Amino acid sequence: MEKYPLGVRRDGSYYTRVEWANHTEPDPTFWVLNLITEDTGRNGGTWGANTYGPAIAVLSFFGESQKIGKIRIFRNVGLDISVLEELAKTVDIYVSNTGEPEKLRRIEDRVEEIPWEFVKRVPIEKAEGWQEIELDVPVEARYVRVDLLENQGTEIPWVEISKVKLYPPKCGSFAENNA
Repeated sequence: MEKYPLGVRRDGSYYTRVEWANHTEPDPTFWVLNLITEDTGRNGGTWGANTYGPAIAVLSFFGESQKIGKIRIFRNVGLDISVLEELAKTVDIYVSNTGEPEKLRRIEDRVEEIPWEFVKRVPIEKAEGWQEIELDVPVEARYVRVDLLENQGTEIPWVEISKVKLYPPKCGSFAENNA
């Protein structure tokens, strides 16, 4: 029987929780908590923000600090009537190792007033499915900030992705990493 360390899923990704977001919706199809679920189907499971961007979410590791080497983003646009132009075109990734992000509680809170370390700007392919992002250098993080900067180019004011999964450096399965 394969054993996994506490805080790591069977696919090798870390368990995370959403700490704060500047956009979410009352419709469960668009809830920001869908960023961390396993639902990758249309008509559910997406994080759709009713804005052209930026849409920002802050994830944490339940108070722990983790080393990140890879990020996977599931590109999906929610409802059947949604178009791929609503997908995020560019995503910025930041990390923090301080307790400062704990101050974020309300929509009025200013995420840009928190000290963040910029990690990477990622162009998102205009397609559905998973996109893997290898970090140039693994980073240590207590908090990860994901900014959806703009959509792919539509007159519809939405910017969307579906899932964000964070992985340790050189991630295969846990068994491969610890063989």
